[in-house]
Amino acid sequence: MKIVSIIPINKGFFKDNLTYFTSQDVQLGTIVSVPIKNKEIDGIVVEIKSAENLKSQIRRGEFGLKKISRIKSQTYFLPEFVSAVGDTADFFASPTSQTFKSLVPKIILENLASFKISEKNELEQKPEDFLTSEKIVIQESEEERLSFYKSLIRESFARKQSVFLCAPTTLDIKNIANFITKGIEQYSVIVHNQLPKKELLTAWKKVTDSDHPILIIASPMFLSLPRKDISAIIIDHENSSAYKNLNRPFIDYRYFAERLAFHKKIKLIFGDISLRSETIYRAGKGELLPASAIKYRVYSETKQTIVPLIQTDGTVLDKQNSLSETLLAQIENSHDQSERIFIFSGRRGLAPLTICSDCGTALTCDICHSPLFLHHNLTKKNTDRIFSCHKCSQIVEVEDNCTRCGGWRLAVIGYGLEKIVEELTEKLPNITYLRLDSDTVKSPKQAEEIVAKFMASPGSVLLGTEMAVNYLREKIENVAIANIDSFFALPDFRISEKLFNLLLRLRSLSTKRFTVQTRNPEEKVFHYVTTGNLLDFYRDEIAERQDLGYPPFKILIKISRDGKKPDVTKEMAELEKKLTDHKPLIFPNLKNENEKNYTLNILLKLDPAKWPNQELLKILKNLSPAFLIKVDPESIL
Repeated sequence: MKIVSIIPINKGFFKDNLTYFTSQDVQLGTIVSVPIKNKEIDGIVVEIKSAENLKSQIRRGEFGLKKISRIKSQTYFLPEFVSAVGDTADFFASPTSQTFKSLVPKIILENLASFKISEKNELEQKPEDFLTSEKIVIQESEEERLSFYKSLIRESFARKQSVFLCAPTTLDIKNIANFITKGIEQYSVIVHNQLPKKELLTAWKKVTDSDHPILIIASPMFLSLPRKDISAIIIDHENSSAYKNLNRPFIDYRYFAERLAFHKKIKLIFGDISLRSETIYRAGKGELLPASAIKYRVYSETKQTIVPLIQTDGTVLDKQNSLSETLLAQIENSHDQSERIFIFSGRRGLAPLTICSDCGTALTCDICHSPLFLHHNLTKKNTDRIFSCHKCSQIVEVEDNCTRCGGWRLAVIGYGLEKIVEELTEKLPNITYLRLDSDTVKSPKQAEEIVAKFMASPGSVLLGTEMAVNYLREKIENVAIANIDSFFALPDFRISEKLFNLLLRLRSLSTKRFTVQTRNPEEKVFHYVTTGNLLDFYRDEIAERQDLGYPPFKILIKISRDGKKPDVTKEMAELEKKLTDHKPLIFPNLKNENEKNYTLNILLKLDPAKWPNQELLKILKNLSPAFLIKVDPESIL
């Protein structure tokens, strides 16, 4: 007799695991039919225990266990996949059912009955192939990484083994596929959640049914594909924050991939131009093996310049302008030489912050309390300018007075892409300007057309945000950073690393000149980027994290609760008592506005070797959905 936990997969059922008993032969991943509320629903087996070991718990149960009605199919999802889901759910203190459904496309769950289990693609391994959970890192330029992947794919195909190449975004998937599938198109499957339903189902079926080894290039959700002969999982752009789920469950797909590779006993490869500090640290400890000697210096023949926007006495240069005379001259020179130039801005809009000069109040969104960005009103319905919240997308008409004190002296702080465009068209009107950001481009096709026009127009200027960087695949003569200082104000302890990675990517695009305009020329990150010095950047970053008790030296768990202040204060105080042994730090949100919309947070710093802690995990998993639990959060504020 077995006690079985299942995850409901029918529409309308959102519960976590349900428990049943059976005497039938079931395995992890088996699809079964079970009774609930006078109905029969389908579920997937995620845990199996012997009834003999649970007799006392069964007797103490408040209600009797029901029996599984029938087994619908044996092990559609691989047992290793189900085990990795359980590991991930525990690590991120999230419900197993939510974790499972975040790792399987909804359209697949809804059409499981149409798929058949294939036994054709078993993994054929020779004794010399067995490298238990070998974990490899490669820190190289994109061209060198993709060449390494191609070599690995050829070797795998020769051994009749498939490879899963994972990328964080649809655009990354397409860009990688353009380079890496040449010559093996018929054995390559590109799949992501933006595919039409019919194409997605066809791609899924091709992967599961093909007798020939397959290269799968896909987003992390498709790691659930039940292909048994996958011998390697590649996680490219490993440093991308897009691998983290922004909604419940707040899991990191990189962690799941590592657990899946562990259970399947296959290779795992992490690759990027600059890997995360946690990854480099693990490689230093011998947990991860370099594909070759890790490169800690990235050389470039590009002329690199840092343009200070502040004088030695602290006076800000060009206070009313977004572009220095040096950068304006470079833009004009590029045009005269028929060279392209890409100008990067870290922010959209005209200005990222508006404050009242009388009382110092910043204009914030009345829904999520984030700062409002000043924009041109592209619709021109009521006013030439509007405020927009970049977090929740609320649009607010510009007001002449401060909402707090009524003062009329409102001042904008900083500048964004629209301000740069406005200034360029005024000062250098004879140059062709193209713009690529989410305010003006609403589809990938539009973005690709803009980039194609830019590359076909020598002497033109492309202005864009990080969105544009993802579409730029070809080399450009000149790349300039007009506005990136605002990144340093973000409440994210990883911001230096993210900025370093972004700047390295931008530098790698340029062939002649790479220019950084900044009010913080002494920031070490700029020096490390322009010298290509990855080693000293990593040493500084890891030393600071060790001093402050940040990952990889600690596991951070942030628990948040919002609502009416009395209720929040009471509930968080009770939780704080339960967590006393873990030395909780309780603190309010910086943006708390009133008694009805109040947020408190609890931060735990744990020894990585002691997490998951089953006692603590039980407390966290039993909290109501009103509490947000984030393990390894992007921000601790």
